[in-house]
Amino acid sequence: MKSHFLIITKKTLFCLVLSFYTASNFAASERNFLSGHKSPDSILPHIVLNQKWITYPPYADRSGWDALLSENKKMIISRGEKQLNYEWKVIKATDYFEYERSGNRNIMENPNSANSNALADLALAELAEGKGRFIDQIINGVFYQTERTSWVLSAHLPVQKSKRSLPSYTEQIIDLGSAELGAFLAWIYYFLHEEMDKTDPVVSQRLRDDIYRKIILPYRNNDRFWWQGFHPRGDGMVNNWNPWCNFNVLQCMLLLENDPEQLSKDIYRTMTSVDKFINYVHADGACEEGPSYWGHAAGKLYDYLQLLHRATNGNISLFGNEMIRNMGEYISRSYVGNNWVVNFADASAKFSANGGLIDRYGKAVNSEEMTRF
Repeated sequence: MKSHFLIITKKTLFCLVLSFYTASNFAASERNFLSGHKSPDSILPHIVLNQKWITYPPYADRSGWDALLSENKKMIISRGEKQLNYEWKVIKATDYFEYERSGNRNIMENPNSANSNALADLALAELAEGKGRFIDQIINGVFYQTERTSWVLSAHLPVQKSKRSLPSYTEQIIDLGSAELGAFLAWIYYFLHEEMDKTDPVVSQRLRDDIYRKIILPYRNNDRFWWQGFHPRGDGMVNNWNPWCNFNVLQCMLLLENDPEQLSKDIYRTMTSVDKFINYVHADGACEEGPSYWGHAAGKLYDYLQLLHRATNGNISLFGNEMIRNMGEYISRSYVGNNWVVNFADASAKFSANGGLIDRYGKAVNSEEMTRF
């Protein structure tokens, strides 16, 4: 009897494992909501060219910036003033090596973040004030960033062919850190390149070239970055890196590329990649990494889709798609009250999503559940 029970248990276990394996392998459904039935040629007529999709006022529109920033203007300028004497932090080769030597990534990431935050304070202060007072220090920050071999974080560099945590000058890869910094610098170029040119045009020319070299061209010419989803990993997973990186890469393209045919190819490539993420997610829209990852999974998908919507004058949009709405409402449906959520894996049990993001997403997909939440 005991052995019979064991046989049944083993058979049951086998069936459960087989069903799990089958479900896992068929998690990716070829919906292709973005790229299906479309092509670079078909989206070309809908692209808003030459950065005309941007609704922020240009740098010279002082009344526009005053209206936009309102009572926040003084605070933003004050933050920038604190960075006027900022000493730009050097990231040493040994700081990169430390990740493979001890597993410590903060020794590289802390100065990296400090430099980016300082530059953000300075750029916003200059946009707020508009007197050129912060330009020299902005140039220092931009010059520093363009002198770097790579913008990739040390913990993500071992995907290089060298397998080392020191950036190699022979190749450029794209990770969360480099894509985000690239997008940020592309906005600095858009708003401030004419002001920087008054000092020396080489600064903004170098910045533009560096964003192409480190972000746009590697994305355009490679399909080997795992997060793109073109060559799925062994487990088939396409996680939040996909919409997060694609959102930032698309910003770089839309802010710098003005050739219509090339831009249509670039945009379509991001659409094909983001489809890999959407295809992987189940139709109920649940975030497979848990609620605390929602902002960088469904939330970054929203950011990408909103940018695509704006850049195509609303002609390419998934905001009426039921699955996209389900992905948004997961954050409200996983909430159980008193600041707790139903969590799993390494997701926190405490609610942590950004209220403004939930509200914007909810308005885009017409979800009263999200906007009320």
